[in-house]
Amino acid sequence: MKNRIKRRLQLGLGLSLLILVTVSTVSYINILNLITSAKLVDHSNKVAMKLEHIISISKDAETGQHGFLLTNEEEFLEPYNGAYQKSLKLVFQFKKLTSDNPVQQLNAEDLNKILTERLNIIQQLLEKRRDGKVVTVDDLRIGKRAMDALKIILEKAKSDEKRLLDQRINELNIYNSVTPTLVVISILLAILISVFSYIKIIRDVVQREKLQQVLYKQEQETATINEELSAANEELGSLNEEYMATNEELTDSRYRLELLNNELEQRVNMRTKALLQSQNKLRQMMESLPQIAWTNKADGEVDFYNKRWFEYTGLDFEQTKAWGWKEVIHPDDLQHNLNSYQSILSGSVGGEFEIRERRKDGVYRWHLIRMMPVHGEEGVTHWVGTATDIEDIKQLQQQKDDFISIASHELKTPITVLRASLQMLVRIKDVPAHPKMPEMIGRADASVKKLVNLIEDLLNVSKMNYDQLHLNKTLFTIADIIDECCNHVRIEGKYSIVTSGDLKLKAYGDPERIVQVVVNFLNNAIKYAPDSKEIKVLIEKVNECVRVSVTDSGFGIAPEKIPYLFDRYYRVDSRGTQYSGLGLGLYICAEIIRKHNGEIGVNSEVGKGSTFWFSIPQGQYLDS
Repeated sequence: MKNRIKRRLQLGLGLSLLILVTVSTVSYINILNLITSAKLVDHSNKVAMKLEHIISISKDAETGQHGFLLTNEEEFLEPYNGAYQKSLKLVFQFKKLTSDNPVQQLNAEDLNKILTERLNIIQQLLEKRRDGKVVTVDDLRIGKRAMDALKIILEKAKSDEKRLLDQRINELNIYNSVTPTLVVISILLAILISVFSYIKIIRDVVQREKLQQVLYKQEQETATINEELSAANEELGSLNEEYMATNEELTDSRYRLELLNNELEQRVNMRTKALLQSQNKLRQMMESLPQIAWTNKADGEVDFYNKRWFEYTGLDFEQTKAWGWKEVIHPDDLQHNLNSYQSILSGSVGGEFEIRERRKDGVYRWHLIRMMPVHGEEGVTHWVGTATDIEDIKQLQQQKDDFISIASHELKTPITVLRASLQMLVRIKDVPAHPKMPEMIGRADASVKKLVNLIEDLLNVSKMNYDQLHLNKTLFTIADIIDECCNHVRIEGKYSIVTSGDLKLKAYGDPERIVQVVVNFLNNAIKYAPDSKEIKVLIEKVNECVRVSVTDSGFGIAPEKIPYLFDRYYRVDSRGTQYSGLGLGLYICAEIIRKHNGEIGVNSEVGKGSTFWFSIPQGQYLDS
């Protein structure tokens, strides 16, 4: 209670002193502002006097000028003499007085410029009058305009200074009007705090007296209670002896419990160490795998990836931890992935499924996902997963399916024609002179040739797969074999083949295989450019090699298709037309030229035609 009264006295006195200090400070600041205001007013008056003095000197100079111009007597120039220097000195003083005012500094610059210009005009008029020349009205108007400009800038400077003074006086008036109110409020607040503190202290004194009376009664009651406690202490003494005995038993039990706890901790540490070693060994094994591998908790949250994952995705662990791996899955496969993932996690035997995962360059590739459980005492504790890239297998499977479909279609067509032709020949076999006989025999022959070509292509591809495509190389003239293989086209008369270049060039290679390449180029030109009636063949020497080019003026080939022309089973779909063939011709040609240590390629522009070419060494090279 005593401390509370003391605190309240200190608080009331402190608040009163704080308010008095605040009132004193505000009053002091107000006095300073009044002094500052007086200085500012005096300063503005000085500036105004300087401006008025400039105007006065300018008018005196103007009056002296007019008197001299009218009378040509020098005594009228007495006000003018020294006006220039006085005016500039006053402008300098004006500029110095307003050094803290950017607006007045600009006015001072303009004033100096105009004043100099005006005094120069007066001087020119005086010199003109002294020289006996006539001062015209136009001369006087020039002086008047300069004087008007000087008056305008002087009025502007006075107006700016007055505006600044009015602004400062307004600010001071606002502060002066607020300060008395603040002082009165502060004094009233100090009085209220003092009264409030006095009332609280009186109330605390009265309460303290009441509490002392209550305390006296409680002391009497406490004496009675102490007597009762003495008796209770004797009873507690006997109970304490019993407690000591019990405490000894508890100490012994605690010791045994600590021994058991230490043994349990050792077992847990050994078990944890073994588990960590097992996990580290598992992760080391997973880092050595060529596939993407990871582990996830029983609920499916991923907690480890091997480095193959980060190399493939280009992401870090923070981006793909937990369920962040979903960003890598192809949108069309995501739901299938989640369904399969949850299905495997709900069991305990593992499983597998196929999805597409995005590589760091943005390309999606097929992967086979396999997941196997790691069992513990309470069931599945972890899952181990791998993702094997099966994109190449998928493409091979697709190529195989496409090839079977194409081969079935391509083989079925000539067989159907051959069968129909043979059936017709069987019907008319007893009539040798039947008009359909030559036509049916021609169709049958064409179908057999087509079957032979298809089978030959398949055999060539089979040989290439097992590296059994052998070459019988010899030195031969390129032009000769081209003429021989082009005869059948020339005989038909539908197309013109023009061979140009160096017709005497020789090359070292297998003539029959080179003929196969040239014939394929010619057949493609006829097949894909049927309206190009002239096919050009160019023979030339390029870097110790013989280069043969076959050019047509057909539709041309789109740039995006050119890189695939020499792939196995690729067929160009031109202008919406699917041409026949197994898509093996150019692939076989590329392999033949490769076996010759040569190069093969195509140059094409849509709408202008295509040029297929190959080059092989001119000299005699041994087989690689």
